[in-house]
Amino acid sequence: MRRSTSIILAAASCAVVAGGAFFMPQSSARPAVRSAPATVSAAREMGVPIIVYHVVRPSYPSDDAAVRAIAVTPETFDAEMRYLRDTGYHVIRFSDLESALRGGTALPSNPVVLSFDDGWHDQFVYALPILEKYHYPATFFVFTNSIGRPGFLSWSDLHALIAAGMTIGSHSRSHPFLTRIPDQATLWQEIHGSKLLLESDLGVPVNEFAYPFGAYDSRIIGMVEAAGYRSARGDYFTGGQTPAKLYALSAMNAKTALRPFVQKLRGISALALPLSCRPAR
Repeated sequence: MRRSTSIILAAASCAVVAGGAFFMPQSSARPAVRSAPATVSAAREMGVPIIVYHVVRPSYPSDDAAVRAIAVTPETFDAEMRYLRDTGYHVIRFSDLESALRGGTALPSNPVVLSFDDGWHDQFVYALPILEKYHYPATFFVFTNSIGRPGFLSWSDLHALIAAGMTIGSHSRSHPFLTRIPDQATLWQEIHGSKLLLESDLGVPVNEFAYPFGAYDSRIIGMVEAAGYRSARGDYFTGGQTPAKLYALSAMNAKTALRPFVQKLRGISALALPLSCRPAR
């Protein structure tokens, strides 16, 4: 990724630093590793981490502080995926979480959702092969104005991601602060227009939305729901997932080293402890 395309990363990094919600209490309890999968019901609050990656690529000497704050090397990304596998986490899709929150559909033990923001081409080059190595699904949130631009995913890349079992979500048309747009028609184009464009070219439903910079309010949530999305994801950790937060799903930005990644993940997963559990059938 070139420095000329680092504007969004710089703003996103500032949001991460400013978002005190990321610095959640951490649990020392290791996620339970079961010899056979169990399932959890959607009673009360669900401790389902949604991990957000922005940049996955080798580090370069020219990287500025904003990029270094959110850039994960392929080696670290592989280590994080290996940790999920070795400690009994089960990677699920947004659609699985939506079904659990809407109708109480059971999830596997230690569920986790993987997502990627902004549509950087580096995600296709470096992250996709590792996801395929571990047979993990993920959702790639793209803002449509960037598609095909230098450094970003192309339409052919998006089709290849779908063919590889990945999901495409919308990240708006131009990646603005949606809460700063007063005009309803402009907002509708950002939210609904991006969905229509993606669905038209890709030929698949686009059911998930990720708020640019994690910024939303009740007006934005209402428009996202009206546009036909089944859920929407923020950019900060705001507690466990609940049915009332389907359009404000809590997330954690991926750490750039394994140890803090593990600590953050354990803290969120511990929220699952009050949930009722039952053996898988």
